[in-house]
Amino acid sequence: MTKPLFGLTVGAEEAARRAAELGVDFVDLHFGGDVDSLAPALEACDGRGLGYVLNFEKAPIGWVPPSRLKQDLEGRGGFLGFLLDEADHMQINAHWPVIEYYSYQGQHYLAETEGLDLFAARAAVLDSLCHRSEDCAVGGRPAAVEFLFPVMMHTAARAGLHVSPKILKETCGPAMLAVAQGAARQYGVDCWVDVDYWWHNEVIGHPARRFRSALMLAYWSGASLIYVEGGAPWSGGHSEGLAIERAYQEFLRNYVPAHPRPYTWRDLRPSTAIVRFDDTCFDDRQRYLGEYPGLLYGHVPCEPENTEWLAIWSLLSHGFVRTDSVSHQWESRRFGSRTLFAPLENVVVYDHEVGYETLAGLRVIFLTGVLIGETTREAVQRCVREGALCVLPPRLAPPGSGLERAREITAVDDGAGRWLVVPEFYRLHYECFCGGPVNRSLREAFEGLIGDGDHLAYDFGAWEVRIAQQGGDYPRHDLMAWRVPLTQAGADPDTLEVEVRAR
Repeated sequence: MTKPLFGLTVGAEEAARRAAELGVDFVDLHFGGDVDSLAPALEACDGRGLGYVLNFEKAPIGWVPPSRLKQDLEGRGGFLGFLLDEADHMQINAHWPVIEYYSYQGQHYLAETEGLDLFAARAAVLDSLCHRSEDCAVGGRPAAVEFLFPVMMHTAARAGLHVSPKILKETCGPAMLAVAQGAARQYGVDCWVDVDYWWHNEVIGHPARRFRSALMLAYWSGASLIYVEGGAPWSGGHSEGLAIERAYQEFLRNYVPAHPRPYTWRDLRPSTAIVRFDDTCFDDRQRYLGEYPGLLYGHVPCEPENTEWLAIWSLLSHGFVRTDSVSHQWESRRFGSRTLFAPLENVVVYDHEVGYETLAGLRVIFLTGVLIGETTREAVQRCVREGALCVLPPRLAPPGSGLERAREITAVDDGAGRWLVVPEFYRLHYECFCGGPVNRSLREAFEGLIGDGDHLAYDFGAWEVRIAQQGGDYPRHDLMAWRVPLTQAGADPDTLEVEVRAR
C-alpha cells in the first residue's frame, strides 16, 4: 500500500473519542507504563477499528512491557507496536531541567555514559536499544523510536527499531527526513513521521498554515505512518489549536483522497549521501556542558570532526541551514519557519557501516565524522570508480592513496569519478554572494550536483517530487555564476507547494 496511516497523539482515557473527532486511522496512545489503564482504551479502539501505537513516555527508567501485556497484544489486530518517545533527547539532555518533567532525576534514558569515550558510549547506547528492541517486540511487530534531533536514528535502526523523526517543532524537517530515510534504507526498518507543533516551551508554536505544510512534507516524503502531536488539548481552547485541528481534518477528508500518493519512502533513489559515525552531534555548542544542548551521548564533548558535517548541511541547503547547528532556533523567541523548508536535492544520511548495495548509484558522497568502516571505505572506492564524487577530509582518505597528506583542497580523478579532499570543511559552507563555497574550485566541483536552491527534491524511481515555498519563483539576474534574486518579497516558507511528476 502507498497510502500511509494517519494518527493522533492522545492519552489512554480519551483515545477513541479524540480519534473519532479527527477521523484518523490510529492513535499514538500515551499510557506512561500504567498497564491497568490500557484495557478500556484498547477495547474502545478495537471496537472502532482503530490502530494504536503504545507510547510509554514518563514510565520509569528501564520500564519494559510485562509478559501479560505482550500476550494480550499478540491477539489484537489493532496493535502497531510500542514507541520510545524522544529517546535521543532524554539520553543526550538528561542533565537539562526540563527532563525533570519525567522525574528521572538526571538519569540517562538508555545508558549511563559518564567516564566513557565516544565509542564506548555509543556501544552502551546501542546495547540498550538492542535490549529494548527485544523486550518491546510483539508478534513480529518491532517497536519504534521517536527523535527530536537528526541523530541516533542509525543506532536505533541497527537495533531493529523503526525510526520516527519529529518535523515542524524546532529542528530542520528536511534534515530530519534525510537522516530517517537513510537509516531506514540502510537497516531495513520502517520510516514514520511525527508532525509536532510544540515549539520549545510554547504549547502551540506554529500557525495552522505551517502545520498544514508540514503534513504535506510528511505525506510526500513517503512515510508509512504519520501522526500529529501538539498542544491543542492543553491550550484551553486557543483559536490556533482549533484551526490546526480543522486543518488536519480537511487534509484527511479532502487533500489525501484528491492527491493519492503513488509511492512510499522505500522507492527513494537518493543522489547525495552524507556518511558518518552516528555520534549524536547536531550543534557546535555540544563542545561544553550547558543546560542545552547536552554533550554527545550525554557526557562526551564534541570535537571538530564531530561538528564537521554541519557545514555540509549549509552547502546542500544553499544556506538555509545554519553552519553551527542543524537544530536551528531553540534559543530564539522568534518563530523559525526554516524548520519547515530547506532546498535539498535528494539527500540521505548513512552511518559508517553502510554497504555498496545501499550506496550504489549516488552522484555525491560526503565522508565525515570520526570513523569510516573498512567495508564502507571499499564500497565508496567502488562508487567513485563508477562515477561518484567523494568529498572527504584527509584523515578519512583511502590508505596508501596519498590523499591523507593533503593540506590544500585537492581533486584526484579515479576511474569515472573523483576524490575531492577538503582539509577544513567550513570551506564547504554556502556563501550567498558566490552562490556556493567561496573557493572557486569547490563551486565548480558541485555545479549541477546540489540542486537549484529553490526546491526540496526527491527521486522515488518512477516519480519525481519537487517541493517549493510559495512565491519562490522570484525573478533573477546573473551575477558571477549565480542567478541572484531581484527580490524574495512575497515568498512564504510557511506555505509549501508540491509537484509530483511521472518520469
